[in-house]
Amino acid sequence: MQSQVSEISPVLVEVKVEVPWDHVEEHLDAEFKKVGKKARVRGFRPGKAPLSVVKKVYGPQVEAEVASQLIQEGLNRAVEEHQIALVARPELEELGKVSAGEPFVFRAKIEVRPKIEKVVVDGIEVYRDLDEVTDAQIDEELERLRLRHSDLQAPEPMRPAKEGDQLILDFKISIDGERAPDLDSEESEANLGQHALLPELEQGLLGLVPGDTKDIEVAFPEDHQNPRFRGKKILFSTTVKELRERVLPALDDDFAKDCEFDSLDALKADIRKRLEEAAQKRSEASIKDQLIQALVDKNPIPVPPSMLEEQKRMMLYEVFQLSQMLGQAPDFNALMAQAEARAPRRVQAGLLLHALAQQEKIEIGEADVEKKLEELAESTGKHIAKLRAEYRDERRAQLENELLETRLLGFLREKAKIVEGKRPAAAADEPEGE
Repeated sequence: MQSQVSEISPVLVEVKVEVPWDHVEEHLDAEFKKVGKKARVRGFRPGKAPLSVVKKVYGPQVEAEVASQLIQEGLNRAVEEHQIALVARPELEELGKVSAGEPFVFRAKIEVRPKIEKVVVDGIEVYRDLDEVTDAQIDEELERLRLRHSDLQAPEPMRPAKEGDQLILDFKISIDGERAPDLDSEESEANLGQHALLPELEQGLLGLVPGDTKDIEVAFPEDHQNPRFRGKKILFSTTVKELRERVLPALDDDFAKDCEFDSLDALKADIRKRLEEAAQKRSEASIKDQLIQALVDKNPIPVPPSMLEEQKRMMLYEVFQLSQMLGQAPDFNALMAQAEARAPRRVQAGLLLHALAQQEKIEIGEADVEKKLEELAESTGKHIAKLRAEYRDERRAQLENELLETRLLGFLREKAKIVEGKRPAAAADEPEGE
């Protein structure tokens, strides 16, 4: 069996395979014997028809099966012999015929990983920008806490509704002038000033008092999550049942104790610590993005089309899943544009990190996985045996890939020059590297 490989592009090759007749004949003989044992031919008992009759009746079927076997065998041998790093199913270009005395010849195109002779990692420069936590940020967090611990009560004396209030409402709904009683609601809560309501609806509710009735018409966008509302004019016939204002607790030690801290100073210290940890995580994420972007910029490589399309599908699927969890209607055109812009770099980064691991002989072993599982057991409270059972097959492979990426990024970080401060504006505006 002979095979030849021709490069069409850095990510596409053509394979020509020629199978000699004697090998084709071996496959034919074996397949005819196999078929003959079960062949049902009129005039003969099952499996007892002469081979010549079996060949006449089942010839086309057997030839098709043998062709399939030879293609699979030929491609496997060619991939192994020429060390083809295929990334997608081969596409047959030319399929020969099974003819007596003739070699079986076929051609196929195969997408491959681009050859990366050396991954350049010298001269990488990244910026570490660690946001300073300010007293103003701590005050904002304290206000959010006070809001969560606030009480709701009717104002004395009663006054018109304003931002920060909660209204209890009865709604009657009409869609484009037609009543939709199945959408009516009673005693619905509407929290003003929290941006949970459509702006037109919230604006229409401001200034109302209990007992007021008001018709508020809202034009819903074409991409609204509720299909019945998309592009429609919805009339909310509103009756205000109650108005409640939020009474915030005093900012003192008693409030801190309600939040399970000994004092207000201890609460502030905890808020500062959490904000600093969040700032540290943002800084680390930025460094990771910069490292990957620099790796891609220093090592321009072509992207196999099938890998690019798969990456786009994965990105869209992830965003759609997140949108469903949040109850949002995603902007498909915007998502496609984002995937088009970011997918190439993600694929390039994956290919380069894979090549870098081989180049630097960076691996993840059983001990690394076990250590990570022990850390997960400690942080989640799960028994280590249960985690071992959960992290099997694909999930284990995913964990190994995550650990390998972390180790590779650590290697890049050791090689890089870390500059304290903000990235220059031009660099910060570039697409994400991952």
